[in-house]
Amino acid sequence: MIIANNYKEIKDHFDFTDSIITDIKWNNPLDLSITIDYYWDVQENREENRTFVLHFTDCLAVEYKMWKEVIGMSREDLHFDSLFTMIRFEHAAADSSGFQHFHIYTFDYKEPLLQIICKQVQLEEV
Repeated sequence: MIIANNYKEIKDHFDFTDSIITDIKWNNPLDLSITIDYYWDVQENREENRTFVLHFTDCLAVEYKMWKEVIGMSREDLHFDSLFTMIRFEHAAADSSGFQHFHIYTFDYKEPLLQIICKQVQLEEV
């Protein structure tokens, strides 16, 4: 069920800091989805964390930037929860064509893991 239809609605009601990205996938050639294990449910004493999906529709560009050193590590040595814990989800800009620019930061405070340029972002609770 879609629970927020734009960035402002998402940011007004949800804080993704310390939540964990569990999946990133293309739904079709234009739409990207990011599944998130929502951390703040633990802090609010819920029995289970909710799972949310950020849907980025009509993507013009997506840049995914992982460190080369991480790719060189064995899968057994990787701590996926640490690597994909969200530090910040921000709306970086909007351009005159109506495209929105979003950044998602995880393990690096200076360089986003994902830079997404799209027409719309929505939040779904699954």
